[in-house]
Amino acid sequence: MATAETEPTSTRRTQTERRAEAEQRLLLAARKIVARKGWVGMTLAEVGEAAGYSRGLAAHHFGNKAGLLRALAGFVNTSFMDLVKAAPKRRPGLDTLKGFVSVYLGRKESDWVNTRALLALMAEAVTEDSETAEILAEYNRSVQSYLARHVSEGIAKGEIRVDVDPLAAAALILGAMRGMMMQFLLDPTAVDLAILQKQLIAFVDSALDASGPAI
Repeated sequence: MATAETEPTSTRRTQTERRAEAEQRLLLAARKIVARKGWVGMTLAEVGEAAGYSRGLAAHHFGNKAGLLRALAGFVNTSFMDLVKAAPKRRPGLDTLKGFVSVYLGRKESDWVNTRALLALMAEAVTEDSETAEILAEYNRSVQSYLARHVSEGIAKGEIRVDVDPLAAAALILGAMRGMMMQFLLDPTAVDLAILQKQLIAFVDSALDASGPAI
């Protein structure tokens, strides 16, 4: 039987769990809406209703659309990194970079909600007077930093050429993957992701491998 001292802790834990569940459902709903029609036309009230809550709950949890976007960018990234972590373990450096490419282009999704949502957010962020550019740029920098760390690790281990700029290499790899995925989503019947995956991994190898010629 719970005592008076344990009940507040139990109640707080339950409230925390409920809040986490609500935020997860709101983010899942927001991601689906963005993947379907983009960010600009979405409202916080619409997100609350789509998640099965009141129209005002998204505003209560995230404050405004910018707050929701920041949380959504993190959610999208976490969803993908969970796939990276679930893949066979890779050695830090060049092996991890190739593993990242392998997971990104090797996923099997029926609706590609995560990828559609991210590409839609990126596309809308580059329009003039965008209110979301800085938030998406911050997200982009975090992914580039992850990749750049492994480029630096590969250089330190002697497996990546010393003349490679880590951030530039990270931007090139990330841009290539997103560009390939955009082409696939635009015309799935004309793009074979398995071939693109194999080819990009080969490109990364030939461009970065310390045993190859400088480019």
